[in-house]
Amino acid sequence: MKVRFRYVGGFGGLSLGCELNTETLSKADARKLKRLIKKANLPTDTAPVSESARDLVNYTIDIETEEGTTSSAFDDMSIPASTEPLLEFLQSHARAVPLPQ
Repeated sequence: MKVRFRYVGGFGGLSLGCELNTETLSKADARKLKRLIKKANLPTDTAPVSESARDLVNYTIDIETEEGTTSSAFDDMSIPASTEPLLEFLQSHARAVPLPQ
């Protein structure tokens, strides 16, 4: 399983992310990532960006498996509660990435 995570925005205009592969992670991290993804029950539809707030962070998570790729997107105001532990794990692996074009 491959996971591509990005978070962009906020007051400082940050752009962070990571690309994780369960084949190259430690066995403990691979198990944890799979468990967190299952518990997150990520929505496969893109949540609309909240119009009521500025400087929100926008998150995207793409998960590639043998069955195909699923994508989820949301912002600070629309984060599903079940997704928060997964976001914490992904953020702990995130590093600066170039802003999307």
